[in-house]
Amino acid sequence: MKIAVIGAGSGYMPGIVRGLLHRAADLPGAEIACHDIDAAHLDVMSRLAARMFAARGAAFTVTARTDLKAALDGAAYVFTTFRPGGLAARHLDESIPLRHGVVGQETAGPGGLLMALRSVPVLLEIAALADPAAWIVNYTNPTNIVTDAVSRATGARIIGLCDQSVGDTEMWADLLGLPADRLEADWTGLNHATWAERVRLDGRPLDLPALLDALEVPGGGATPWRDPARMAELAKILGFLPNSYAKYYFFHDEVVAELREKGTTRAQDIMAMLPDYYAGVAAEAERPDPDPSRERGGGEHGEFAVDVICALERDEGRRMIVNTRNGGAVSSLPDDAIVEVPAIVGRAGPVPLTMGALPRPVRGLTQAIHGYERLAADAAVAGDRRLALQALLAHPFVPGKRAAEAILDDGLAAHREHLPQFT
Repeated sequence: MKIAVIGAGSGYMPGIVRGLLHRAADLPGAEIACHDIDAAHLDVMSRLAARMFAARGAAFTVTARTDLKAALDGAAYVFTTFRPGGLAARHLDESIPLRHGVVGQETAGPGGLLMALRSVPVLLEIAALADPAAWIVNYTNPTNIVTDAVSRATGARIIGLCDQSVGDTEMWADLLGLPADRLEADWTGLNHATWAERVRLDGRPLDLPALLDALEVPGGGATPWRDPARMAELAKILGFLPNSYAKYYFFHDEVVAELREKGTTRAQDIMAMLPDYYAGVAAEAERPDPDPSRERGGGEHGEFAVDVICALERDEGRRMIVNTRNGGAVSSLPDDAIVEVPAIVGRAGPVPLTMGALPRPVRGLTQAIHGYERLAADAAVAGDRRLALQALLAHPFVPGKRAAEAILDDGLAAHREHLPQFT
């Protein structure tokens, strides 16, 4: 079996390698076909992977290709984890909206639209070159828009991934004083716009409103990026769990002020640490038993994707939270919407579990985000400026036509080389 990793030069590759090692016995003899357009980073990461596999006795073969078609030929699974334009493009996604008084974020709002406009054409090319029977296991952001665009435009078999639900469940376990490894939440909605009304401990339902009534909101003002203080404050009002991206919607103006005061974007912060990170990885790649840094997704980031591949390949019927076609699972959204919900994943693909209606306090918001995402996907496929502007006008972050036009004009100009469909 061949698994193509598109974006294998990324700093996330050590985490993917660790994920493959975690399930090595379930994927014996697989070829891991590494692809990246950055030949130097591809070389470092593919050598690291080969050394790590050899040191731990994993029966994987590693190949490295800068030619996309060669990497995809014969692949049963195509794991996509890349960022067109790299972190320099992410900096633009984060800084351009901020200049116009709107949150600059890599997946949500106008920043997410700009990334979608770059990501979707590459995913469409991958879908065209891949075996029609292959599964595209997509981590490339914004995963909901990408999954929607590829699914409707090509009919390719694609599952959208995000491990945010894992981190958010851990955050809520900590806030509620519950063991994270025994807590399960029914996150439902859209990627980065999910909500959980039902939670279980050891399979038994918990009285969530009562737990939230007793919850003490942490102090301290501005908090780490998951923003537990604001999330606790919000959950006590809502009576259910919001995902950590809810801060951008419910505390938008506060976040804008904090981002402006900070002075650097998250992309700039990451770019400052990457030279040392890659130098460390290169040094580890020369060791007989490498143990590279767990920064930048080098830890368990890849385990979720590898578990999805194993669930498909081995017909495990495993319950996982993924992005897939709604098909009535969320009654408040169209059947053809891409939703993020618990699903049973086996050889036939993900089968979403029935979640019912979205919670009333966030139903309209989530429906508005879906309307934006559908327009964004269509704009990214067609290269249509008018559709892109409609998408921005539909997004809850954007205050009006003038801001939408200014952000779009700046974004299209700044990303021109990565937007072939617009030229």
